[in-house]
Amino acid sequence: MSQKQPVLLIVLIQTSRMRWLAAGIDFDRNVIPLLVSQENDLAGYRGLSLDEQASFLRHRFCGVVQRGCDRLFGSQKKACQFVFLIEHPFPDAEPTLTDSIAEHLVQWMANPPVAFLIGNADFCSEPREFSALAGELPTEFRDILTESLPCLFLAMESPEDWEHVPPPVAVER
Repeated sequence: MSQKQPVLLIVLIQTSRMRWLAAGIDFDRNVIPLLVSQENDLAGYRGLSLDEQASFLRHRFCGVVQRGCDRLFGSQKKACQFVFLIEHPFPDAEPTLTDSIAEHLVQWMANPPVAFLIGNADFCSEPREFSALAGELPTEFRDILTESLPCLFLAMESPEDWEHVPPPVAVER
């Protein structure tokens, strides 16, 4: 049985468009576009209580990670680190929501480990700098991510390279 190639699984949270994207980055700094949601896919948390907002976003991001891992596995790759990059804190939410989601994902997903980073501007803006909200990103992985970000953000401009994920079907209670 062949060994799967280790990659970083990146989840971009584009709060300016309320969508997410999942991509891989291998150790040679190649960007692997995987999945992209519809615009406003993340907007479902708006208008909910803080606990309901957190539950909505946790479940959404756990599904994103699972789908991303499935796509990687099918191409003989395996995530060795999860990295969430968010442009800004979630808008129209309690100030603690973004930190709460970051901490939960880091604690809940231990293998591979999670780093949750927040940006200083929209993904399409310069300069792009990220600071850690939760978790740790080893120096080697931070270097891979930093060097690959220009290609990753460029790939975001090519929608045909991504598998488009339809919004989840609402279940009536």
